[in-house]
Amino acid sequence: MSKLLVALIAASFATVAGAQAGATKQEKQSTVQSVTKQDAASTTAQGEAADVAKAKAQKGTAKALPDKASKQAATASTTKAQTEGGATAASQAADVAKAKSEKGTAKVAKPDLKDPNVQKGMQKAATQ
Repeated sequence: MSKLLVALIAASFATVAGAQAGATKQEKQSTVQSVTKQDAASTTAQGEAADVAKAKAQKGTAKALPDKASKQAATASTTKAQTEGGATAASQAADVAKAKSEKGTAKVAKPDLKDPNVQKGMQKAATQ
């Protein structure tokens, strides 16, 4: 029985070792060379020259907001949209006034949870 177990372990070890061997040295070298060529093409002077040419082509294009008046109009419309959608100064003032008026009002008294009558009332409320 033990010889059978030793044979099974040896066979599984050989199978795993063979599966890990994988590609040959030449296959690995060709893979490394192809990846290196691709990376070199993107980082060399040719790639940088293409980026420079693109930047020069865009240099003379007109801007979206060419003059000061159009920039002010765009800013005004954006500001107006934000104040209409958000909280304005008038609504904030109303909220502050409401908070100040409620400042002196009495709060609701908290129940004494140690009182047996309050505990019975809470139990009744929970079961209903």
